[in-house]
Amino acid sequence: MADDGSVVMRAIPTTVVRLTGPLLVGHLLNWGLFGALSVQCYIYYLAFPKDRRSIKHLVAFMFVIELVQTVMCTRDAFREFGSGWGDLDELDDVGWLWFSIPFIEAVVSCTSQLFYAWRIWVIGGSYYIPGVITLLAFMQGVTGIYTCAFADVLHHLSEFQTKSFRSTSVWLGGTALCDIIITASMLFYLRRAKTGYKATTTLLTRIINITVQTGLVCATFAILDLTFFIATPEQNYYFAPNLILSKLYSNSLLVIFNARLKIVGGRNSGQDDAFLTAVSAESFRARTMQRMSNSTMPHAQVGGIQVEITQRREMDMETPGVDRIELKTAQVLTRSSSEMDGAQGGDDKLSELAKFPS
Repeated sequence: MADDGSVVMRAIPTTVVRLTGPLLVGHLLNWGLFGALSVQCYIYYLAFPKDRRSIKHLVAFMFVIELVQTVMCTRDAFREFGSGWGDLDELDDVGWLWFSIPFIEAVVSCTSQLFYAWRIWVIGGSYYIPGVITLLAFMQGVTGIYTCAFADVLHHLSEFQTKSFRSTSVWLGGTALCDIIITASMLFYLRRAKTGYKATTTLLTRIINITVQTGLVCATFAILDLTFFIATPEQNYYFAPNLILSKLYSNSLLVIFNARLKIVGGRNSGQDDAFLTAVSAESFRARTMQRMSNSTMPHAQVGGIQVEITQRREMDMETPGVDRIELKTAQVLTRSSSEMDGAQGGDDKLSELAKFPS
């Protein structure tokens, strides 16, 4: 305060971009990811109206809490780059970030990780890995809420990195470790569940890719957030990944839910339809040849199904994307009753997995 009563602001340093730049990038990405989340929620409720109520409530909870987070972050962005532009005291003020980042981020990440723990328990049938994931999820969630309360007491962002170093490191480190365990365990359980059939293998490969990709994205940004927080204690670089971490978790969860959706008339739908047509034609031809073989040649059945086809045929398909189907046979498939029962059980489990979470 000057002698004449006017307010004197601190001089803006030449390195102010290190403080404002990460905040601006984080806010822009946060708004963009909220738009993606809105579209995903709309598609989910449009495409899966018969899902369980618990899943619908989870999606609604994610959208509402992310809406609150976006509104609070927008208020702080306007204060930093609008009404308080050029005032370093406004830039250093915690504002509503104490609640919109550590608290909401801890709640969203903990909820998402608990969902993955339940899913791993359903697939693997073991309590050990889901138990570890649950403990880590609660640990990082509680630590994030503690960091939220600590940030509200400090009131200054410049003091946050030094005075909340331990709690923030445990919070972000526990989040990254939990995501890595989730990704590795999902990859292990799903690959172990392969049955050797092409259809089920394709389904599992799709689920593995989605799970690994979403898990690695969340883990990568949590590690980046922790790295920037530790390596640059006097800069705001850690805010760029920190502002969007909760949006990554909620979007990843919606990606898992919407992965069951098939867009009719899409770019790859013609190839999918051609593949299904070809498979149906091949199956019909195999059944026809089996009937002819059964009526003309003797055969023996050994506790299962015997199919014998001794001809090689080429069939031109009129469907785009499939030139021909070669029926390369001259083989006898014999399976014992126990093997057939085991294969049926594996297919039933994969069928339930494919319909999940409906």
